[in-house]
Amino acid sequence: MTEREETGMNDTPFVQNALVKIVHRAFTINFEQIREYGIHPRQIPMLMLVSNDDGLSQVEISKKLKIKPSTVAVSLQRLEKNDLIVRKPDMRDQRIQRVFKTDKLNQISRQIYELSNRNEKIMMEGFSDTEVCLLKRFLKQIYQNIEKISVTDTERTKEKKGEIR
Repeated sequence: MTEREETGMNDTPFVQNALVKIVHRAFTINFEQIREYGIHPRQIPMLMLVSNDDGLSQVEISKKLKIKPSTVAVSLQRLEKNDLIVRKPDMRDQRIQRVFKTDKLNQISRQIYELSNRNEKIMMEGFSDTEVCLLKRFLKQIYQNIEKISVTDTERTKEKKGEIR
């Protein structure tokens, strides 16, 4: 192994490359682990949001997760088909669909939460509590810094409308 490879000093930005590799590997593992539930890993944040905050509208889900409303709609259709959520019209405004968890989602979300905790414990093996705390702070800071990266005017307009992350 060359010195550049050992230190991560190659042509690809090291932190970005490492984060992409970590996310890709975790996504692949999660996909295999939750396949039996009929859930796609990208639906997990939506499921956890609905589990913790029952009765949100599609627009609220889109804004909280920073994903396109059309993506939310497709995911909700799939989740509804799997009996994990139900959509009901808002009592005051029939145009708004509220999303509610089902008993099946309650059961599955507990299992997925336990699986996620188990996975995270394995990922954090070899780190002290202080190091884990620092890692969380660093990742939060990276996310906040990413939010500062400028995007084109078109993307900014779409983002304001909730059409992109």
